[in-house]
Amino acid sequence: RVAVAGHSFGGQLTLLEASHDRTVRAAVTFGAAAASWDGSPELRDRLIETLRGVSRPVMLIQAANDYSLTPSSAMDGELSRLSKPHVRKIYPAFGDTQTHGHNFLYFDVARWEQDVFAFLEASLTPQK
Repeated sequence: RVAVAGHSFGGQLTLLEASHDRTVRAAVTFGAAAASWDGSPELRDRLIETLRGVSRPVMLIQAANDYSLTPSSAMDGELSRLSKPHVRKIYPAFGDTQTHGHNFLYFDVARWEQDVFAFLEASLTPQK
């Protein structure tokens, strides 16, 4: 019943860990690669490749005013293509800037908390 979660660069590391560690049962990312996706083709390729090794449910989370929604859109598409369990959730804009949107997880826990814990409960409950 181990899950990993991370924000921004930590969200990228979350996916890498989930692809290698078979004890991980679920992964939650907040704004993974939102600030770096557009400027790094190597990063894009690495994260898309990483998704092939992920065998557990993944939750991709962003606020609508994050730096870029392209990473979660691309990863959602790849996970769908691979028929892997996942959820992509885009929340309404938070604050007045992209920085606020990128960091909403720290300042508006009530917005995402119920969804994340429901995802984790469904993902970590042993199957009968």
